[in-house]
Amino acid sequence: MSADRPRGGPAPAAPSRPELTPGMLVALGFIGMAGSLSTDLYLPAFPSMQAHFGATAASVQLTLTAYLIGAAAGQFVVGTLSDALGRRRTLLAALAVFAAAGYVAAAAPSLEWVIALRLLQGLSGAAGVALARAVIADLAAGEQAARGLSLLMAMTGLGPVFGSPLGALLTAWGGWRAALLGLAVIATAMLLVAMLVIPESLAPEARHPARLGPLVRTLGRLGRDGAFLGYVVAFACTYAALIVYIGASSFVVQRVFDASPVVYSLTFSAGSVAFVAGAWLNGRAVRRLGPERALAAAHVLALGAATALTALALAGTLTLAAWVPLVCLFSAGCAAGMSDASALTLQRAAFAAGSGSASLGLFQYSLGAVASPFGGLWGDHTALPAAAGMTGAIALAMAAAAVGSRLARRSPTA
Repeated sequence: MSADRPRGGPAPAAPSRPELTPGMLVALGFIGMAGSLSTDLYLPAFPSMQAHFGATAASVQLTLTAYLIGAAAGQFVVGTLSDALGRRRTLLAALAVFAAAGYVAAAAPSLEWVIALRLLQGLSGAAGVALARAVIADLAAGEQAARGLSLLMAMTGLGPVFGSPLGALLTAWGGWRAALLGLAVIATAMLLVAMLVIPESLAPEARHPARLGPLVRTLGRLGRDGAFLGYVVAFACTYAALIVYIGASSFVVQRVFDASPVVYSLTFSAGSVAFVAGAWLNGRAVRRLGPERALAAAHVLALGAATALTALALAGTLTLAAWVPLVCLFSAGCAAGMSDASALTLQRAAFAAGSGSASLGLFQYSLGAVASPFGGLWGDHTALPAAAGMTGAIALAMAAAAVGSRLARRSPTA
């Protein structure tokens, strides 16, 4: 008797698509922390690195610049490659390179080697958040995707909460090499989690060939979608507003308000906790409001707080007691806004979630690099440039989101 399926019999069952479980979301959140840990964990090691190599502070800071340049390019390259090769294979390969580069950097014989390896870490570590977003977009849509991305944003925001203190402890124990070694160990843990928990989320029939022609056509299709571009710009401008705050926060608190480094670290931690809380609460708000209305509410919250900071700075009445609660509200609004904008962006790019996530990262880091020095344009004696930059960037984000929503209503699908 033939083993073939009888004529007219039932067709073979299609492979079931993985479910986006809470455990998988936590694993994706941990992997998505690669970027924030790669910066915050080793920042306390800068003086140790400077003393070891006898280099200038500016030269040591090139290790951070190299990472950010690599991350901007890596988001784009890794995301688009995963549309052709699949998420899991691309993620595992990138995390393996990320960990290996960390171990080699911890033993680097010169600062030039550290800079080169940090560039490689940026290129590979970008896979963490880029592919975490893509996996969520593969397995969920609408409100479920927005809630998943909110949890991802919340866990990513935990990086600054414990990354910097952990880096300080490691540096005090073993200098800059211990800090980079600690980052490599965490990268190895991320690789193991990905191997054990993260399944392939992109079916073979949904992939795009890894050839230049199809890639250009995919990017062209996204580039012609005005709603997609509106949401991408809204996400990137919200991130830029957050970067203006982060870049200026140290000198505002320590120079303008004459507070100690310990007080500054406490205020920064408060803002980081507010960021996590904002992303978490947004996951609940999306259920009632939907992603578009939740995005608008998040922008109103962030813009209101930034505008209040600007008004107080203009009047010369801004104090530390007012700064802390207002930047907490601002951080919460930014976290919620970035979660919703990323969900709406990836919804438009459902046919190529990797490329959509790559575009988010490319715009995010590019605008962030441009915005980062804005808070110090007028010196370190006033908080007005920082407050004005935060306000302006959020206003641009709100305008871009409004354009994206209007165009989305005209063209429901990308």
